[in-house]
Amino acid sequence: MAKAIWNGTVIADSDDIALVEGNAYFRVSSIKEGVLSDSSQTTPTFCHWKGIAEYYDISVDGETNEGAAWFYDKPYPASSVIKDRIAFWKGVEVTGAPDGTGLVELLPSQRDGRTRWEALCWLMRHGDQEAYTEEEITANTDLTPEDLPDAWAHNDVERFACRYEWTLKGGNGAPYTLVSTGPGPYAK
Repeated sequence: MAKAIWNGTVIADSDDIALVEGNAYFRVSSIKEGVLSDSSQTTPTFCHWKGIAEYYDISVDGETNEGAAWFYDKPYPASSVIKDRIAFWKGVEVTGAPDGTGLVELLPSQRDGRTRWEALCWLMRHGDQEAYTEEEITANTDLTPEDLPDAWAHNDVERFACRYEWTLKGGNGAPYTLVSTGPGPYAK
């Protein structure tokens, strides 16, 4: 039986575990009542193939571990196995879970209807060019040139741009270009 333990207390136990990218996802029904609360301090994060992760704080014996549990309320179809499940990190010990990585992103990843800033994240993760013109950005994301500055300022777009080393050039009347700046196969 898999168990999630924090602060000396078993907070979840189950034989029904979904293993995704090495993380054990427990059914919501297997979580000990009263230990989770919505996290007001942890910003939701975006995964280009799983969706938007929301976070819970864990409270045990008067101590709180902020944002130490996460879930995808509406996971994308490729990761639907994690619907109604919660995973843990930040010092939560998980024992007895299956070994390995389990389900991982299928490659090549598909855009699968993602639009706007979500599609921009997908493009930076899976783009097959070293640069994209303004027209190509719009074709791949449905973002108009007027929408690009706001989308580029989204916290998850900034996180993807940093992680996968992309920059947005142009603006102030000049056409936009999305350019790879990293050591990857498309960087110059």
